[in-house]
Amino acid sequence: ILAIAGIAGVVFGGSLANWCARRWGLWSQATMIALLKTIALPFAALLYLTNDPWVGLAAYFVSVLFASCYLGPTFSLIQTLAPVRMRALWASIILFVNNLIGLGLGPTAIGALSDWLRPFYGDDSLRWALFIGLMATPWAIFHYWRAGVALKRSGFIKNTAES
Repeated sequence: ILAIAGIAGVVFGGSLANWCARRWGLWSQATMIALLKTIALPFAALLYLTNDPWVGLAAYFVSVLFASCYLGPTFSLIQTLAPVRMRALWASIILFVNNLIGLGLGPTAIGALSDWLRPFYGDDSLRWALFIGLMATPWAIFHYWRAGVALKRSGFIKNTAES
């Protein structure tokens, strides 16, 4: 499910971001990511709250499909906004942060939270730790939305076809 939904989400996100940028301008890519992550959020919450495995699998698929749409447009924005001589540095910084938090701090923090919740929730402690971790998503959504607003106000690259 992760591979199919993830690949489909990345391809769909990139295609949709290109279409949005041509139609409305570069700023719409950040706004599109905020919208798609907002759509994914309730499905991710449903995944952690349901006891039905089929509902959980369906919610997981939809959540991964929409949540993974950020990757291509994010790197596109970074590469477009970065000065030519700093593009590699900016890309390496975003990869470092994604990997440090996403693969380093994130799982460790969720595991520690699950251990802390175990006396209260028993075998469901991991479910609730993941659900609590999910509550950081609105913070990311807010920042993508604000990036879109800032890019729109700046008038930066109205139409990517012109650049």
